Amino acid sequence: MHPCSGGVACTADGRCGTPPDGSTMDGSRVHDANLPPIDAPPADHTCASTEVGTMLATPNVIVIVDQSGSMGTNQFPPGSGTSRWDSLHDALMTMPTGLVFSLQSSVRWGMAYYHAPAGGGCPRVTTVPCMLNNYTAIETTYAGQSPGGDTPTGESIERVLSMRATLISDASQPTIIILATDGEPDTCANGDDEVNGRLLSIAAVQHAFSLGIETYVISVGSDTASSHLQDLANAGVGGVGTPAMFWVANNTAGLNDALTTIVGGVVSCSLMLNGTIDPSQACLGTVTLNGTALMCNDPNGWHAVDATHIQLDGNACTSLLGGARPLTATFPCGVVVF
Repeated sequence: MHPCSGGVACTADGRCGTPPDGSTMDGSRVHDANLPPIDAPPADHTCASTEVGTMLATPNVIVIVDQSGSMGTNQFPPGSGTSRWDSLHDALMTMPTGLVFSLQSSVRWGMAYYHAPAGGGCPRVTTVPCMLNNYTAIETTYAGQSPGGDTPTGESIERVLSMRATLISDASQPTIIILATDGEPDTCANGDDEVNGRLLSIAAVQHAFSLGIETYVISVGSDTASSHLQDLANAGVGGVGTPAMFWVANNTAGLNDALTTIVGGVVSCSLMLNGTIDPSQACLGTVTLNGTALMCNDPNGWHAVDATHIQLDGNACTSLLGGARPLTATFPCGVVVF
């Protein structure tokens, strides 16, 4: 940070103002050629530009997969010869279009497979911790599982929450749960108790929300009552306001659409600033990506979200998620308020 030269005062927006003799700016100098440049080198009209560090949000996404027997026995869609279990696998894991494979460099993917096995030990939950570039670990674990048993959804979500310290590698980043289930929940005590199964499921999703973890619900097939799916969806985002979205998928394409919509909502180009800015003056700053200045408030540029976040949009976002670097954000002193 450099002060203005020649006795020029720094204005509220971080620019060098009018010299003491009352002359005005013309480019980088005042009209009086005997006076030095009106601001510090390099002469850019900026008395105190500061580069503010940025950090791209890399969310933790835990997919909780219903591993009950119906996921293996029911075809998806009927007559297709493909089980719900395999269709969900394909939507997540198929190379190169499956979401886990295609987004493994920008999402910390984790998995939890749950059921109530016939031999006891309910709930049985098999997990893969959230990590970047996690495709191989998840694919290996998925291939080692097979559907069977009942659906203790609520108790399984609680088990996952109890393990969050080991499942979530960076708790500073946003975390969501995607629950993919194909039937009514039950309990470990009674595989036919759907009433308490629903209550436990809603309570578990509410618990997750209280921990700062939102839950999004996909019904794999149409065997689960819409009223329960709506209750789960509402609880997953706090249970207030407009009814929350949930998804009912009846084929692999429907699963792809649901997963893409959910993950697209958290995989964004929102960047946390290592500092605080005045959002109303953010466009006085300069954001560059791979050496190219981006336009402020442009559909393919960037905008200020709040005092500590900016977001890249359109083509700029696509480039950033594709690995374009470096990204720099520089603001005049009056914009950076820390």
